[in-house]
Amino acid sequence: MKYEQYAQDAHKFVREVASELGEPDNMDQADRIMISVLHTLRDILTPEESLHLISQFPMLLKGIYVNGWRLSYKNRIRTMDEFIETLMLQNPRAAVLDFGNDEKAIERTKAVFRVLRNHISPGEVKDIVAQLPAELTELLLSPQEENERHSV
Repeated sequence: MKYEQYAQDAHKFVREVASELGEPDNMDQADRIMISVLHTLRDILTPEESLHLISQFPMLLKGIYVNGWRLSYKNRIRTMDEFIETLMLQNPRAAVLDFGNDEKAIERTKAVFRVLRNHISPGEVKDIVAQLPAELTELLLSPQEENERHSV
Protein backbone atom coordinates (compact mmCIF):
# COMPACT_ATOMS: atom_id res chain seq x y z
CA MET A 1 0.00 0.00 0.00
CA LYS A 2 1.04 3.55 -0.63
CA TYR A 3 -0.08 5.08 2.67
CA GLU A 4 2.45 7.90 2.59
CA GLN A 5 1.43 8.82 -0.95
CA TYR A 6 -2.25 8.77 0.05
CA ALA A 7 -1.49 11.13 2.94
CA GLN A 8 0.50 13.45 0.67
CA ASP A 9 -2.28 13.57 -1.90
CA ALA A 10 -4.89 14.42 0.75
CA HIS A 11 -2.59 16.99 2.34
CA LYS A 12 -2.08 18.64 -1.05
CA PHE A 13 -5.84 18.84 -1.60
CA VAL A 14 -6.45 20.40 1.83
CA ARG A 15 -3.55 22.82 1.26
CA GLU A 16 -5.25 23.90 -1.99
CA VAL A 17 -8.49 24.47 -0.07
CA ALA A 18 -6.65 26.52 2.57
CA SER A 19 -5.05 28.65 -0.14
CA GLU A 20 -8.35 29.14 -1.94
CA LEU A 21 -9.89 30.22 1.37
CA GLY A 22 -7.14 32.84 1.66
CA GLU A 23 -5.66 31.24 4.77
CA PRO A 24 -2.87 28.95 3.55
CA ASP A 25 -1.53 28.35 7.06
CA ASN A 26 -4.86 27.32 8.58
CA MET A 27 -4.99 23.71 7.46
CA ASP A 28 -7.18 22.59 10.37
CA GLN A 29 -9.91 25.04 9.47
CA ALA A 30 -9.61 24.19 5.76
CA ASP A 31 -10.01 20.52 6.63
CA ARG A 32 -13.16 21.15 8.70
CA ILE A 33 -14.68 23.37 6.01
CA MET A 34 -13.88 20.87 3.27
CA ILE A 35 -15.41 17.99 5.22
CA SER A 36 -18.58 19.96 5.98
CA VAL A 37 -19.01 20.96 2.33
CA LEU A 38 -18.35 17.44 1.03
CA HIS A 39 -20.73 15.87 3.54
CA THR A 40 -23.45 18.38 2.68
CA LEU A 41 -22.96 17.69 -1.02
CA ARG A 42 -23.02 13.95 -0.33
CA ASP A 43 -26.40 14.34 1.36
CA ILE A 44 -27.83 15.90 -1.81
CA LEU A 45 -26.40 13.58 -4.46
CA THR A 46 -27.67 10.10 -5.20
CA PRO A 47 -25.41 7.30 -3.95
CA GLU A 48 -24.57 6.43 -7.57
CA GLU A 49 -23.46 9.99 -8.33
CA SER A 50 -21.46 10.12 -5.11
CA LEU A 51 -19.60 6.98 -6.15
CA HIS A 52 -18.83 8.49 -9.56
CA LEU A 53 -17.56 11.63 -7.84
CA ILE A 54 -15.32 9.92 -5.31
CA SER A 55 -13.82 7.65 -7.95
CA GLN A 56 -11.86 10.78 -8.95
CA PHE A 57 -10.77 11.69 -5.39
CA PRO A 58 -7.42 10.99 -3.76
CA MET A 59 -7.69 7.81 -1.65
CA LEU A 60 -7.91 9.45 1.80
CA LEU A 61 -10.56 11.90 0.61
CA LYS A 62 -12.66 8.92 -0.42
CA GLY A 63 -12.55 7.76 3.19
CA ILE A 64 -13.43 11.23 4.47
CA TYR A 65 -16.36 11.43 2.07
CA VAL A 66 -17.87 8.10 3.13
CA ASN A 67 -17.18 8.51 6.87
CA GLY A 68 -20.56 8.43 8.60
CA TRP A 69 -22.46 8.08 5.32
CA ARG A 70 -25.93 6.62 5.59
CA LEU A 71 -26.82 5.45 2.10
CA SER A 72 -30.53 5.48 2.83
CA TYR A 73 -30.42 9.17 3.77
CA LYS A 74 -30.89 11.86 1.15
CA ASN A 75 -31.50 15.40 2.32
CA ARG A 76 -34.18 17.27 0.43
CA ILE A 77 -32.21 20.50 0.22
CA ARG A 78 -33.93 22.81 -2.25
CA THR A 79 -32.81 26.30 -1.25
CA MET A 80 -29.63 28.12 -0.34
CA ASP A 81 -30.96 28.61 3.19
CA GLU A 82 -31.48 24.85 3.59
CA PHE A 83 -28.00 24.21 2.19
CA ILE A 84 -26.39 26.62 4.65
CA GLU A 85 -28.39 25.20 7.57
CA THR A 86 -27.27 21.66 6.68
CA LEU A 87 -23.69 22.86 6.21
CA MET A 88 -23.67 24.42 9.68
CA LEU A 89 -25.07 21.25 11.25
CA GLN A 90 -22.16 19.15 9.92
CA ASN A 91 -19.90 20.48 12.67
CA PRO A 92 -22.02 22.67 14.98
CA ARG A 93 -19.19 23.36 17.43
CA ALA A 94 -17.00 24.98 14.77
CA ALA A 95 -19.67 26.28 12.37
CA VAL A 96 -19.63 29.88 13.54
CA LEU A 97 -15.84 30.01 13.43
CA ASP A 98 -15.59 28.23 10.08
CA PHE A 99 -18.53 29.74 8.24
CA GLY A 100 -19.74 32.77 10.21
CA ASN A 101 -22.69 34.32 8.39
CA ASP A 102 -24.54 33.12 5.30
CA GLU A 103 -22.43 35.20 2.89
CA LYS A 104 -19.19 33.83 4.30
CA ALA A 105 -20.58 30.28 4.23
CA ILE A 106 -21.43 30.66 0.53
CA GLU A 107 -18.00 32.06 -0.31
CA ARG A 108 -16.23 29.30 1.60
CA THR A 109 -18.35 26.64 -0.07
CA LYS A 110 -17.51 28.11 -3.47
CA ALA A 111 -13.80 27.99 -2.56
CA VAL A 112 -14.01 24.26 -1.78
CA PHE A 113 -15.89 23.64 -5.02
CA ARG A 114 -13.27 25.58 -7.03
CA VAL A 115 -10.60 23.22 -5.70
CA LEU A 116 -12.83 20.21 -6.25
CA ARG A 117 -13.33 21.22 -9.88
CA ASN A 118 -9.56 21.07 -10.39
CA HIS A 119 -9.64 17.39 -9.41
CA ILE A 120 -12.68 16.07 -11.23
CA SER A 121 -13.63 15.88 -14.90
CA PRO A 122 -15.86 18.46 -16.60
CA GLY A 123 -18.37 15.69 -17.23
CA GLU A 124 -18.58 14.96 -13.53
CA VAL A 125 -19.15 18.65 -12.81
CA LYS A 126 -22.09 18.59 -15.25
CA ASP A 127 -23.48 15.46 -13.61
CA ILE A 128 -23.31 17.06 -10.16
CA VAL A 129 -24.90 20.30 -11.39
CA ALA A 130 -27.73 18.26 -12.91
CA GLN A 131 -28.57 16.92 -9.42
CA LEU A 132 -28.36 20.25 -7.62
CA PRO A 133 -31.48 22.32 -7.09
CA ALA A 134 -31.36 25.35 -9.43
CA GLU A 135 -30.70 27.76 -6.57
CA LEU A 136 -27.50 25.90 -5.64
CA THR A 137 -25.81 25.70 -9.02
CA GLU A 138 -24.10 29.04 -8.37
CA LEU A 139 -22.01 27.28 -5.73
CA LEU A 140 -20.33 25.08 -8.31
CA LEU A 141 -20.50 27.11 -11.50
CA SER A 142 -18.65 30.29 -12.33
CA PRO A 143 -20.83 33.34 -13.07
CA GLN A 144 -20.06 32.91 -16.78
CA GLU A 145 -21.05 29.22 -16.73
CA GLU A 146 -24.21 30.11 -14.82
CA ASN A 147 -25.14 32.69 -17.48
CA GLU A 148 -24.39 30.26 -20.31
CA ARG A 149 -26.48 27.59 -18.63
CA HIS A 150 -29.50 29.89 -18.42
CA SER A 151 -29.13 31.19 -21.97
CA VAL A 152 -29.21 27.72 -23.56
